[in-house]
Amino acid sequence: MDRLLILVQVWLGILGIVGVAAAAPGDALEHALRVLAAMVLTFIVARIPVHRIVKSSWWIYGGTLLLLVLVLFVGVSPAGSDAKRWILVAGVSIQPSELMKVAVIAYLAGFFYNHLGDWQIWRPMVVVGLAAGLIIAEPDVSTALFLFALALAIMLAAGTTILRLMSISAAAALIALVIGGAYLSQFGYLSERIVGFWDMWGAQETVQTTSYQAYRAREALTSGGVIGIGSGRPVRVPEAETDMVAISIGRTLGFVGMATLILLYLIVASRGLRIATLRAGPGALLAAGATAYITGQAALNLLVSSGLLPVTGIPLPFVSYGLNSLISVSIAFGFLHAAYREAQGAGKQAVGRTEQVAA
Repeated sequence: MDRLLILVQVWLGILGIVGVAAAAPGDALEHALRVLAAMVLTFIVARIPVHRIVKSSWWIYGGTLLLLVLVLFVGVSPAGSDAKRWILVAGVSIQPSELMKVAVIAYLAGFFYNHLGDWQIWRPMVVVGLAAGLIIAEPDVSTALFLFALALAIMLAAGTTILRLMSISAAAALIALVIGGAYLSQFGYLSERIVGFWDMWGAQETVQTTSYQAYRAREALTSGGVIGIGSGRPVRVPEAETDMVAISIGRTLGFVGMATLILLYLIVASRGLRIATLRAGPGALLAAGATAYITGQAALNLLVSSGLLPVTGIPLPFVSYGLNSLISVSIAFGFLHAAYREAQGAGKQAVGRTEQVAA
């Protein structure tokens, strides 16, 4: 396993515990235990050979897709929300849209490695389109769009031609809109978030309603200064332990904490891309997809937290409080380690054969 990535994951978990403790002290111990369990899950996934991950990806995708369908019928909503995104299983809330991210990465990694040179494009069209459409129907447009971005990243990493990429993307988008488009008119939160974003940087007439979360987040982040105000003082920002956990970290640890957070994700990007170039094969695409997932979602969350994008509800990978996000991201880290182990094993075998020839 890649030791640097393990260290980065540990530090992300520590920063997450600091952020959750600042925003919701009562959840800090639970979050710490979840981070520990997520690290164990990463080690388990890392031990699975890449070919087995890719081979079982269809079953993983199919099972997660079934859960997305069930969400529409038996899903539950948090208090004050009309969105159904969770299923209760033995008292535990399961969010299939988070798990679908790693399922799509695994499936597309295998598909584009095996079918790069032909035109069997109906399968990725259906895979991405069905998943995105069902997520839109929850509704969760930001996650659906992020799923499209992940698919594009894997296709680009595989060397897909522009014509094929556009064909797959357009058809998948059409499938998604056919499935989920009818549900969007029932929910006005999308336009409210955009209006709130412009108001925060404009007249600030709705800081007590539409743009309240973003406005309070900007105030809290500014108050952190260079080294932060320390722990023990509450962070009065909605969702400061989940989607806005970066605000908690910035207020507690200041610019130093935020810079450390950004640096850790930059290391993930660097190591992930390095792993993706070590050896051609499905492992390379698996590593590329996992890297795009972790760092792309981190960038999106940090831009939202800093007020540079409208609020999306996307969690900060391996930092935000939330079991489903921790599970999904820990699996993505496991993909990176599995690809690294495969590349390292292939390198040792090549050295061994060279030594035998020389002897």
